[in-house]
Amino acid sequence: MIETELNGQFPPDFVARERVNLSQLWQGKSGRSLPPKPKARIADARPLQAEAVSEHDFLEAHGFVLLDAPTRMSDWDDEGQIAQLYLPEVEALIHERLYPGRKLIVMQAPRIVRRGAGTANPHYGKGVHQDHGTSAEEYQHNLQAFASPEIAAQWRARFEQDDVQGFMVLDFWRTTGMAGPLKHMPLALCDPASVDIADIVPTALDGIAPGGATTHHIGLRHNPRQRWFYYPEMTADEVLVFKLFQLMRSEDPQPYRGCFHSAVEDPATPPDAQPRQSCEHRVSVMLLKD
Repeated sequence: MIETELNGQFPPDFVARERVNLSQLWQGKSGRSLPPKPKARIADARPLQAEAVSEHDFLEAHGFVLLDAPTRMSDWDDEGQIAQLYLPEVEALIHERLYPGRKLIVMQAPRIVRRGAGTANPHYGKGVHQDHGTSAEEYQHNLQAFASPEIAAQWRARFEQDDVQGFMVLDFWRTTGMAGPLKHMPLALCDPASVDIADIVPTALDGIAPGGATTHHIGLRHNPRQRWFYYPEMTADEVLVFKLFQLMRSEDPQPYRGCFHSAVEDPATPPDAQPRQSCEHRVSVMLLKD
């Protein structure tokens, strides 16, 4: 159990009459004050997962799951090696362990995002956030901002075909270049089953997409009923899989299934702990009807 501050959550009484532009908020241009930093208890997810019937069932119940998954990767900056080795490993995990027997279309690009010392992103995501919105319109908007209008339109057309049951984005998160188990800045995840839809705040960011387009995301009001988890001392042979986004075409309204997440300070981290180095790989999955 970790008891620590969670950055970036909105206060419980926060009222958003329009989408909150986080870029303007951080720069003091929105007329609002920065959110407080509530204390939260972040529970060890390993005992909880040990009681699960299967990895699939645990992922569906909680939005995240830890897999024992050694990798043959040796150079996380080599896109050729990622394409040759890591993408097939990830696809096998999805088909054989996460969604065995399901008809799927798995879409991957040979790119990962690395964080920590010695990477292009030395800073950690130390604030509660979610990378996507909650609707097909928001996902299409961001896909257009990061890719192109044509790719966004192609995704929407495929999603709306009769053989599609749903769509999701999975994040495969693991340590890289670590000499031992992770003790510094673990990743905390909020169980989506504990998130009240009313506590989700539509947000926006400027400038993170090519060309500077504004992208749509969501933030979270603090609620003491929210349940936070982490996996202590993750090793190089483990990968944490969590849902960033999910839509099911037959459901209206849509239940929320994504994981708000944040890097957090562990007060028990030894002073000489190796600084965290990690990578994440985002995978799109089209769920097809049987």
